[in-house]
Amino acid sequence: MKKLTAFIFAVIVSCVCVFAQSSVWEISKNGNTIYLGGSVHLLRSEDFPLPKEFDTTFDKSEILVLEANVGQMDSPEVIQKLMGQAMLPGDATLQTVLNTETYKLLESKCAELNIPIAALLKMKPGMAATTLSTMKLLQIGFTPQGVDTYYFAQASKKGKQSEFLETIDFQINLIVNIGEGYENEFVVYTLSDLDNIEKEMNALVPEWRNGASSYVDTEFSKMKKEFPSVYKIMLSDRNQAWLPIIETYLKNKKAAFVIVGLAHLHGKDGLLALLQKKGYTVKQVK
Repeated sequence: MKKLTAFIFAVIVSCVCVFAQSSVWEISKNGNTIYLGGSVHLLRSEDFPLPKEFDTTFDKSEILVLEANVGQMDSPEVIQKLMGQAMLPGDATLQTVLNTETYKLLESKCAELNIPIAALLKMKPGMAATTLSTMKLLQIGFTPQGVDTYYFAQASKKGKQSEFLETIDFQINLIVNIGEGYENEFVVYTLSDLDNIEKEMNALVPEWRNGASSYVDTEFSKMKKEFPSVYKIMLSDRNQAWLPIIETYLKNKKAAFVIVGLAHLHGKDGLLALLQKKGYTVKQVK
């Protein structure tokens, strides 16, 4: 379950290459500075150590700020709450909620991944589709260890303060309701990517390492066009909600290292663009 929750919280990208830049930015205004980093929520063992820009920034920051408390994600209480809300009500099952064509596609993908469809039958469609995506990523070598979990552990070990942009309850609600109202379309959209997921990871990998954004921008422009509601709920609305919280660290002159999913950084609705619009100087750490 920890693997499932970690997957949904962000874009998953990783690499073993080393570039002259990274997905860490310095945000400053009126002599005040914080740092904003792009997170990879699941990584492979060979992706460690992380780029040195992350370590350098973490070491000189007073506060670590993450999307949510990753230390609670595998607690029995959180897992029980997540699974309780992720299940279909009453006698409903995926076979009764989805149309015949979509259900057959789901069955086919379960067979490919050697996952009994019975294990997913009572899950809400969005949760079931995302579970399969998670399992596929695990099969190609990704693990629950990522940028945010790594630095949360480091902060705990070193006694560094950790703070969070969202509550666990908010993220559970976000997860369990994804795709609601257009279940068939969301399941088809998610499962259609499974065959290409390794290729997509290989395209996204260098962008996380060097802070580029062409592939990320292309993919999320596609999401915005095809699934505007998902894009709004998962990305743009949350960015707008986080913006004033991030600004408080600048105003309070606290040396914070804010780490969020890579998808939240780029594009015209991304945090980097929003901060620039508000007059902050945004400079990539090299």
